[in-house]
Amino acid sequence: MRLQFVTFLLAYLLWPPFSSVQVTRFENETLENFAKRNGPQQAELTHTVIETTAWDKQKAVIAFYVTKIRLNDGNPATQVDGYLFIPKSTNTYEKILINNFEEEGATPHIVAVFFANADKDKAQELIVICSYLQRHYDVNGTLYSTFIFDNPLPGANTTQLKFLEDVSERVSGSCDCEWRDGRKKTSKYKTASSVRLGLKRLGF
Repeated sequence: MRLQFVTFLLAYLLWPPFSSVQVTRFENETLENFAKRNGPQQAELTHTVIETTAWDKQKAVIAFYVTKIRLNDGNPATQVDGYLFIPKSTNTYEKILINNFEEEGATPHIVAVFFANADKDKAQELIVICSYLQRHYDVNGTLYSTFIFDNPLPGANTTQLKFLEDVSERVSGSCDCEWRDGRKKTSKYKTASSVRLGLKRLGF
């Protein structure tokens, strides 16, 4: 009995806590229908669905969805959920969470999605620029944030892309805003070209 318990405990500890999700694309199914069908429940697509060979010769799919959530305090909120679908066979994809992009004074708007090198390996990273409309008593404008995600390792049982927080902050725009006291600030990083330039200046 004790041996069985030890065997079960070892299996539990060594078993991955989460496993990736496999989804199927129907024959002749459009890109948008595939993304809609495999997105979060009661969510709507936001931004154009993307097919890319940036990480492989086979076409991966990137989709973003607007979803309604409840915060810890019970208040309603809206966020954007990004997903990556990596082809595993002819019609089978591995579904991986990119990120849950939360509100920052407003619902995030996907400004740009592109690939560029942001670390020391050869593979390019996925970069997402979000904007947030700011309408407050003392400040008005748009907040910009850059999110950089590392490429998934081939064969790894990945459920969510790794967020490269440090380099993201270094090329992340601030508030492109005007304050009630007359102060103004222009965001340095709010386009793909400006973020690419910033990464080159960092040595990538």
